[in-house]
Amino acid sequence: MTNVYLIRHAFTPANNASYNNQEGLWQIALDKDMPIEKDYGVKQALELGEFLNSLEGKILIIASPYFRVQETLKYALSEMHGDYEIRVSSELKEFNSGVHYAHTIDEVKKMYPESKKYFDDAEKDFYNAVYTGGESRNQVKERVKNIAFEIKKIASTSEYDYILVFGHGTVNHYLNYHLTGEGIDHDMKNCEVYSVMDKKTLFIPVSFVPKGFMVDINEYINDKKDKIKMLNK
Repeated sequence: MTNVYLIRHAFTPANNASYNNQEGLWQIALDKDMPIEKDYGVKQALELGEFLNSLEGKILIIASPYFRVQETLKYALSEMHGDYEIRVSSELKEFNSGVHYAHTIDEVKKMYPESKKYFDDAEKDFYNAVYTGGESRNQVKERVKNIAFEIKKIASTSEYDYILVFGHGTVNHYLNYHLTGEGIDHDMKNCEVYSVMDKKTLFIPVSFVPKGFMVDINEYINDKKDKIKMLNK
């Protein structure tokens, strides 16, 4: 029987908005373009690769097109040497949190006064509250139904020993719901590997961001400018 593992991307600078309440991280990149963090994120991805390298058999990797997922996959694959193929699916793109992405709660309320509607709605009906400029959690749940059924269909053929879904925390939660009838009972950690069949976490990296860690925002902004210059030469 095919084992299906749901995997969250490595730590990103944007994650620090909630992890350490750091402001200004939205300046680094848009949601789809956010890289993984250069120290802890890379270490987590490499650790993940070592774990995945222990899997034996034929592996199908289905990945979100978002840069942080693709970058996590790149580092993880540098530690993998098995029999695998990769497919990228736009249906695995992350939950659209609109103007809330990479902002602290205080930042959102200050910069986008219209977000008050979301916070008011969330108190009454969290799952149907629509993020300002984004979507609701129940909309995400509906959106990922088709890719979940596709994963289930592939798994039923037993063509692969493992299906590794490289994605995002919220999307993985709802994928698991459509695959098993229930969501994941916790917020997935960065580079966590969750077994759909066993209903449990199989791996969490040792490298984790400490309390008080601050991202050097300018370093990422300057790095992005350098890449743009290289592309324009």
